[in-house]
Amino acid sequence: MIHFLKHEDIDAVRWDETIRSSGFRTLFCTYRMLNALVGDATWNALVLDDYKYVMPLPERSRLGVHYVYPPFFVSQMGIFSAHPVTAQITSDFFNALPSSDKHVDFLFNSSNNTDLIDNYTVSLVTYQMALDKPYEEIRAGYSQNTRRNIKAAGNFNLQLRQDDKAVGDIVRLFRKNKGKGKEVHFKERDYEILTHTALLLEELGCLEPLVVHDGDGNLLAGALMVRDFDTYRFWFSGRDERYTDRKAMFFLLDNFIRQHADMPFTLDFNGSMNENVARLYKGFGGQPLPIKMVSYTRQLHWELLLKLYRLVRK
Repeated sequence: MIHFLKHEDIDAVRWDETIRSSGFRTLFCTYRMLNALVGDATWNALVLDDYKYVMPLPERSRLGVHYVYPPFFVSQMGIFSAHPVTAQITSDFFNALPSSDKHVDFLFNSSNNTDLIDNYTVSLVTYQMALDKPYEEIRAGYSQNTRRNIKAAGNFNLQLRQDDKAVGDIVRLFRKNKGKGKEVHFKERDYEILTHTALLLEELGCLEPLVVHDGDGNLLAGALMVRDFDTYRFWFSGRDERYTDRKAMFFLLDNFIRQHADMPFTLDFNGSMNENVARLYKGFGGQPLPIKMVSYTRQLHWELLLKLYRLVRK
């Protein structure tokens, strides 16, 4: 039987045991990490058969409407188990969602079979590549445009280094550039959650903050790379748009791949529905991996309230 557990009733140790032994393992759905990612909100859970299967439920309430939402900075959630997550299991969890949640936006992970509920899902995509090959073999899969941009970066005496104190610099780089765009909806609290989560990852020894400077000492680009079990995640990044001609992000990713080639890891570019960003990932040989997200509203008047809330937020 599937049980709904409030956050305070979840056994953190047993929860993490299930996440770590599951077919899709990720630090981002462990107990402490979820606490960091939801910030001032909360997360509850659905649990089947004494933690045999678990499903986190980040929940919020706005204008009296309770809803499930995908926190920023986590690309896959879903159902976790050491056993197969079949279409029937996914459907059973979907049907067990609390009736108090009038709207659900929920990310599954790549190990979850969603065949029985695909009428309620939308398709997203991430891009991945295997690092368990020699660098030259991986580089052979780069697009011609990617190789040309890497060659162009060689004209600027770029330097890449790992800097454990650079988290704030990378976040500020994003905020001053891409973060000013209309398509970015991060608020001050979201940046605080990002920074807090990064520091927690650093405490766990799983964060590699990388920065690129040119020969004049200008900070051109930076990325927060996360070692997530057997996957490296290109988790968060920023670049100075004044120096786009120096191709610093191409330089950063190529050097990261060079340093981690021939290792038993997958590089997950963390996905993007933006064509230009997706082109960058595909140019390095990233292969698309479909991910499903449930988007479901229980009743029409709740859907109208949700649309009103989204309009007010703008």
